[in-house]
Amino acid sequence: MTDTKTRILDLAENLTQSKGFNGFSYLDLAAEVGIKTSSIHYHYKSKADLALALVERHREALEAAFKRLDDDVANPADRLESIVTHFKGYIGEEKICMCGMMAAEFESISPAVRKALALYFRDFQNWLAKQFSALGHPNPPAVALQYVSALEGSLLLARLEGDASVVDRSLDGFVNT
Repeated sequence: MTDTKTRILDLAENLTQSKGFNGFSYLDLAAEVGIKTSSIHYHYKSKADLALALVERHREALEAAFKRLDDDVANPADRLESIVTHFKGYIGEEKICMCGMMAAEFESISPAVRKALALYFRDFQNWLAKQFSALGHPNPPAVALQYVSALEGSLLLARLEGDASVVDRSLDGFVNT
């Protein structure tokens, strides 16, 4: 990936996490990156193309993070805690999960982006289900859905309150260590 393309994606991700995907334009990106809007259109013909690239990149990063956790962290409860710590980091930066933010903008994103977001959350839930299975939960897919729902919802509330402990309180009881 070219340096300009990476800078565009990095900035678009940051803006999506802080303002929402509809909260910025190609003009905003161009001004911040220091290029013309036509240069952004060269890399991403439409904003829908940019959104899809963002979600696909985020999904790849999630997959890599899960692999690292599976390889490096022996205890599934500790893996879950690592994920929570990562997501709680957004609160101090006044951000939210990028894919959660984009999913909230469902009506204004393309069908391809909707599909990519669904795959992101499916992958997330599948990995969570593996962790809950290893912890002996009787219905890992159900608890994985509940967990990701509680995580995403608590991020919204924690951002509103400026209190990352909301996430901990929301997820308390999912893992008995």
